[in-house]
Amino acid sequence: MKINRLISTFIITAGFITSAWAGPNHDLTPKHGGIVAESRDVTLELVVRGDQVNLYISDHGKVPNMKELKGKLTILSGSVKTEHNFVPADQFLTATGITNLAKGSVLVATITGYQGKTLTARFAYK
Repeated sequence: MKINRLISTFIITAGFITSAWAGPNHDLTPKHGGIVAESRDVTLELVVRGDQVNLYISDHGKVPNMKELKGKLTILSGSVKTEHNFVPADQFLTATGITNLAKGSVLVATITGYQGKTLTARFAYK
């Protein structure tokens, strides 16, 4: 009986600890009308505007220096795979010349140079 009580106390404690780690700063609601994903506790929001895709990056509400980042956007649409480079803008990264984006496409953003890390996020375009 004591073992069961010890195990259930451990499980409850672990639940409180993990919910405290998630914290209130992991808001995954879109701020720019796009699709939101998370990579390494960094929020990425992908916004499609015509033939342009913008990627907004936020680390607990702070926007990193976009000029330090490099990245690529891979679009998987059916059996077609295309890649586009992200170019830094003021508050986001942008990729232009997007022509094969259809509903059901999968977009994979790979960003390098963020605090020595590589961020990868997968988005489903609906």
